[in-house]
Amino acid sequence: MTPLRNKVPSKLILLTLGFVLLAATSNQLAADPPRLQVHDNDRFLVTEDGTPFFWVGDTTWSMVRQSVREATDDQPEVELYFKKRKEQGFNVVQTSLLTIPVRGKIDAPNVYGHLPFIDGDFSRPRVIPGPANDYWDHVDDLVDLAAKYDMYMAVVVAWSTSLETDEHPLVADPDVAYAYGHFLGDRYRERTHLIWLLGGDAFGQPERATLLPARREMTRTIAEGIADGVNGVHNQDSKADWSSTMMTYHPPGGGVSSSRYFHEEPWLDFNMIQSTTRFSFRNYETVAADYEREPPKPTFDAEVAYEYSLSLNKREVQEHPNKRISPWDVRRAAYWNVFAGGCGHTYGHRNLIGWVCKGDGPLKYGANQPWFDSLDAAGAQHLKHLSALVKSRPMLLRIPDQSLIVAGQGDGNDHIQACRASDGSYAFVYLPTGIPVTIDLDKFSGEKLTAHWYNPRTGESSLIGTFPASGHQRFEPSEQDRGSDQGSDQGSDWVLILDDE
Repeated sequence: MTPLRNKVPSKLILLTLGFVLLAATSNQLAADPPRLQVHDNDRFLVTEDGTPFFWVGDTTWSMVRQSVREATDDQPEVELYFKKRKEQGFNVVQTSLLTIPVRGKIDAPNVYGHLPFIDGDFSRPRVIPGPANDYWDHVDDLVDLAAKYDMYMAVVVAWSTSLETDEHPLVADPDVAYAYGHFLGDRYRERTHLIWLLGGDAFGQPERATLLPARREMTRTIAEGIADGVNGVHNQDSKADWSSTMMTYHPPGGGVSSSRYFHEEPWLDFNMIQSTTRFSFRNYETVAADYEREPPKPTFDAEVAYEYSLSLNKREVQEHPNKRISPWDVRRAAYWNVFAGGCGHTYGHRNLIGWVCKGDGPLKYGANQPWFDSLDAAGAQHLKHLSALVKSRPMLLRIPDQSLIVAGQGDGNDHIQACRASDGSYAFVYLPTGIPVTIDLDKFSGEKLTAHWYNPRTGESSLIGTFPASGHQRFEPSEQDRGSDQGSDQGSDWVLILDDE
């Protein structure tokens, strides 16, 4: 029995279509990935034919604002990004359609000087007939590139913290919010690989708090506009058909989930969590809390521990002013999240979220190198090993189960997270610091178990042995197995794999 079972070679087949240009729709150059939907068990995402979909996301909030179609002196063409991320196993790109605060005002022009709206009016997007001559043509190009590389795009429609007061027309006027949402839904109605993100940080300052009535109404109205646009109707009546869209809400940071605000909303298909970039986090707690909510909905951490970033926590910055998020931080965030019940994970790198180019001065929280020089960061390359592991067993059977651990669960950075198949056929246990753990083997369905150590840095595994499926068994990585990240002592994380026979 090999540690990665049911492994299917990944081979990308690109289907090219004829070029079609419509003034109000995207230019579609390749077959889009199939639509996503929530599985019947309400815990996972699947494609429309029922194939399990494990979300492996990357974060490029400023790609729309900053990227170029053809190479310039300060950056290569944006296609390089999609090509590289596809090779590394990513299947979702999280970005913002409009400018985020680190790059300017929400309605700022892109690098080509194209404005998104006429006179800043969100109800009147600036659309000019012909290719490559307005803001939305560039969005179309990015949507097409995602399809070419068989990737999904999860797009924030309007970054909430950029709307500084409730006097902004998008907040104050439901007609404006509906019109903007309807424009987006109508323009991209045929695109099957778009996932709509409402919100965008939405920090809790009094004038921008998510729970303010005007802000909640804006969110619902934009969502309705998108759905109506996709469905080809124009009825602002709070009776949208949500079956043709995939939507969620990007929440404020600090271990907050969209479930806090909108869990029972009919437009919210799955929950999204933001644990924020810091060295001390417990995202497994937020994921576990979401997992227990009713009605059940898929959930995962979509913003945590940006690689190479300085901490956003003031106390941590005072104690470690030059310390940066390491590949180990990236891995424990991902494995904690997924093994606690997450249906996927989103990675981020500090130099890519703001799309740093040559000649840019340092941006916030330590961003100081061009985005294209950061594509091969270790943490980004390690995520494919998590994806391969999860896909190697029946994914839709995976459930979190801390009761597997009868001794050595650990706390803080030592926290050990466990999950298993609901039928008892396999289990994964993540040990972030390699401390020993004792497992209840009575949880398994077979008479015997085979155990392996799985290296989350390399994807390699080593046989531990075979054990009777009863009683308690202690497991500890050997000194020879203990690894490191570029000389640090924070690389001794391992996954214990247990399979029945």
